[in-house]
Amino acid sequence: MMTTDENKIRYLEHGGTTCYLLKSEGSTLLIDTGLFGNLKALDFWLGDCKVDYVFLTHGHVDHDWNALAFQKRGAKIILSEKDKDLPRHYMSQPVQPTMPKYRFRNFTQHVNGSIFRTHKYTPDVLIGDNWDYLHSLGFDADIIPLPGHTYGSVGILSDNVLYCGDSFTALWGKPDITPHAVSIKLMKESLEKILKIDPEWLACGHGSPLRMEDARPVIRAYLGY
Repeated sequence: MMTTDENKIRYLEHGGTTCYLLKSEGSTLLIDTGLFGNLKALDFWLGDCKVDYVFLTHGHVDHDWNALAFQKRGAKIILSEKDKDLPRHYMSQPVQPTMPKYRFRNFTQHVNGSIFRTHKYTPDVLIGDNWDYLHSLGFDADIIPLPGHTYGSVGILSDNVLYCGDSFTALWGKPDITPHAVSIKLMKESLEKILKIDPEWLACGHGSPLRMEDARPVIRAYLGY
């Protein structure tokens, strides 16, 4: 499905993953690149739009599979420094289930993560504590650290939309806690941060964008409020 929602969030939901597009006056930034089979859909969706930057919310294969393809076309890849060794080495950050019901899914996640390896790429920019980096590129957007799903998970806050990667999810068409995390403690801290930021929209790495009013009670229940 290719669409733009009522709040002008540009996104492509295809093959179980969701990619987003941010534009400044002179540049275009693609948030995540999806898994295999997504590149053709991305190209159709983007049309004549040239991607100048690829921002990866984290280094998992279902988000960075097509990063190299865009890099070869001239796009610069932006990734958290804490995830720099994660691409192609999934078990360097083994995840655990966020809830008991996800134990079997977590096992299959380890298997799939070890089998499917993204095309090797070298990030052009590593994000450490330079959270205002996107402003230097002309984007009215702040980078938000959201560790937990991976150690280097990051999001983007722009125009009251938090592009949060897998820090939260709508994987099954409804707001839900992400099934896996490298650190439950860090993930809960990031969920607390999301509540504090309180954006109007959460643009997740899986599923359509969610209104925060729909995600808030799910987050609060998980945190024990």
